[in-house]
Amino acid sequence: MNNVQYISERLWAGNLGNAFVVLSFVGALLSFFAYYLSSKNNSFIKLARIAFNIHGFAVIGIIGTMFWMLLNHYFEYQYVYQHSNTSMDMKYILSCFWEGQEGSFLLWTFWNIVLGVILKRQLKTGEWEIPVMTVFALVQVFLASMLLGVYLFDYKIGSNPFLLLRDHVDFSNLPFLQKAGMVPAKLDGKGLNPLLMNYWMTIHPPTLFLGFASTLVPFAFAIGALWNKKHTEWQKIALPWTYFCILILGIGILMGGAWAYEALSFGGFWAWDPVENSSLVPWLVIVAAGHTMIINKNKGGSLFTTHFLAIGSFLLVLYSTFLTRSGVLGNASVHAFTDLGMTGQLVLYVLTFIFITVMLLINDKLFRVSYIMASLLILFFGLLYGYKRALLMIWLGSSGMITFIAYYKYFPKEKDEEELYSREFWMFLGSLVFLLSGLIITYFTSIPVINKLFGTQFAPPKVATYNNWMMPFAILIMLLIGAAQFLKYKKTEPKKFFKRISYSFILSLLFGLACSIPLYFLTKSENKSVDTWDLVGYSALLVTGLFAVFANLDYFLMILKGKISKSGAAIAHIGFAMVLIGALISTSKKVTLAKNMVDKKLAALGKDFDDRESILLTQGDTLQMGPYLVSYRGKKREGINIYYTVDYYKLDKNKKPEFDFTLVPLIQNNPRMGQSSAEPDTKHFLDRDVYTHITAADMNMDTITKKKNAFGEAKNYVGHVGDTIFSSNALIIIDSLRSNLTKTQYEKNDSVLEVTAVLRCVNTQAQSFMAYPKFIIKKNVVIPEEDVVDELGIKLVFWKINPDDGTIEITMSEKLSNNKDFIVMKAFVFPYINVLWLGCLIMAFGTGIAVIERIRKFKVQS
Repeated sequence: MNNVQYISERLWAGNLGNAFVVLSFVGALLSFFAYYLSSKNNSFIKLARIAFNIHGFAVIGIIGTMFWMLLNHYFEYQYVYQHSNTSMDMKYILSCFWEGQEGSFLLWTFWNIVLGVILKRQLKTGEWEIPVMTVFALVQVFLASMLLGVYLFDYKIGSNPFLLLRDHVDFSNLPFLQKAGMVPAKLDGKGLNPLLMNYWMTIHPPTLFLGFASTLVPFAFAIGALWNKKHTEWQKIALPWTYFCILILGIGILMGGAWAYEALSFGGFWAWDPVENSSLVPWLVIVAAGHTMIINKNKGGSLFTTHFLAIGSFLLVLYSTFLTRSGVLGNASVHAFTDLGMTGQLVLYVLTFIFITVMLLINDKLFRVSYIMASLLILFFGLLYGYKRALLMIWLGSSGMITFIAYYKYFPKEKDEEELYSREFWMFLGSLVFLLSGLIITYFTSIPVINKLFGTQFAPPKVATYNNWMMPFAILIMLLIGAAQFLKYKKTEPKKFFKRISYSFILSLLFGLACSIPLYFLTKSENKSVDTWDLVGYSALLVTGLFAVFANLDYFLMILKGKISKSGAAIAHIGFAMVLIGALISTSKKVTLAKNMVDKKLAALGKDFDDRESILLTQGDTLQMGPYLVSYRGKKREGINIYYTVDYYKLDKNKKPEFDFTLVPLIQNNPRMGQSSAEPDTKHFLDRDVYTHITAADMNMDTITKKKNAFGEAKNYVGHVGDTIFSSNALIIIDSLRSNLTKTQYEKNDSVLEVTAVLRCVNTQAQSFMAYPKFIIKKNVVIPEEDVVDELGIKLVFWKINPDDGTIEITMSEKLSNNKDFIVMKAFVFPYINVLWLGCLIMAFGTGIAVIERIRKFKVQS
């Protein structure tokens, strides 16, 4: 640590913040122990509640102190320096707060406190407060420890957001920190990552983290049920919370997809990025848990499965935290945080709650003690002697085996098997499909972890791999959510059931085939890797997706008689089916507009550009791009953003260009961060989106004000008569050479030899201009005479003749004004993507109705 004193450092903020960090940790720890002791002696419960409130107060104090530092530019602190600067718009101050790991941990902690306070009030007079809040408090202990920033022996515990620049290993060598004095008054921060300067960064993370936090509620109830051995009662209280989690986490995920589509240049809604997957999988599992809770509520079955899914959703959130923050993903994800040295702490966070779950599943006291002792021994040997990976795999495998033993030995079983034609059977099957799809996604996402554990070098799967694996699951889910609502609990008459769904199925089959045949079989796909089986899969998903829409619409209108308050599930199912249909059509029929059709290959730019997906536009030129003519008009700078104006035209009835619309994609140039990022622009139509994204451009604004008459650097060309020289705006053909003397005449007389190169210059409009540069030898001295073609802005100098091979050498220089501004851009059409966006809204609306209805029913029953 640097002990040099700096006069202008505002140490009070760091001291206050650190006091709140310690108070937060101590409050959570005290609350945990007090709640746990309350299970044996109820007199501790008042202390537990007070300690939890103190913890909450301290967390709000940390957040308030950090915002004060950010708003007042306390750049002597590492977190403020790293994530903000003075030129940044204040509307991004929230983004600065949760851009870093410490801020996002605080956001997660804050939402846990909000939910914990609400639960504490809800459960205050009941039997569930102690077990549920014990779990809540323990989770808060781990989250609070993430901000401690202290070392225990050689192990780092947390990362302190109130660390001074001079105390941070990455910044302590800054020149102004090497001697005593004042921190420079004009010190400025590095600023926010350009990719995060977007309004989505303000609303997406808090929504997503509220979704993550809400998985704790059903988890805490499930753990409390294992603790109290009350496997049924908790589900009635947890059911509204579970659907709240489904709603909020689902909205958070959809927001992330919308952000990626609108602002992050992914070229689509979903890229199967590991961090995207690690938020999707907990949602899939909590959706499955919600459905098994409904089975239990109506029939009283699926007890173990409900416990397993409710616990698993939270454990998967913890695992996603490990993936995102440990650095294990490396370059496999564009979302992952950098490693702050907390990998061991994150692993311990995950393993602790796996350990608690398995331990509580064991009823036999001797068996439980043996498991606890074996786990402690494995931890001890791992820390002392190494072999951590091998011991971890042994422990996880043993814990998995014990879980299944405990299920068969200790867990209550259903007496009767479900009927084949019963709603609970098919809802249970649907939950298993969700779970299995989540496990497969988890496996693919975990390939970097597998590589690290076993020393393998498996490549992360491509998008097509995910799509191919998920297609059968999507088809199954569409069939199930379309048909299952027409089944009754316990038993349904098969003939009545099939008759009821037959109308929707026939309609979806006819309509689906009418759409899929022209979409997939009568038109060729741009993707050459797509085969017949892929097309069959697309068609099957389209048909089953339509079946889900029509069947749930039928159920809503005919069975529920259009009663909105009772129709949350049916409406949500319609929305979910529309999301899959919209995603299917918009991605499988995506049209690439920007294809480079000119002779100038994009590889000449020195970058790895694909001529099949990119187009080079120079300012003022107009090129064909699919059904459009596009023209790059120019650029302008506003702050750190450079906007590139691209006009789109269509041909009218007389085949003349007619203006259609303008798109203005931008590149954000942030020299302080040492990087730039592109943000696309999209034209929205009812049936399609036209999406434009800049992949390369000249960001130097000086090109606009270059001197019109100045020539650039000359380039030398060697060629024969008949060869062609290329300029930026013309072809220069060496037509012939003319000499005023023959070789004999020149050798006999002391004359001046003039050799004229006859050059024909043809511009892009096929207009020809002649140039006659001369190679003059006078008294054995070469005196080249240049020629300038003013119409083309080129200067040509004929300066050498090579008699050995008959070649001549000519230099060419162009006016600086010839070097037109350019962009390289991608453009796609996403057909019917509005079906996806409408589906998102309908699904959120339906789930919201379901949450309200579950709360209403719970209040009535209570």
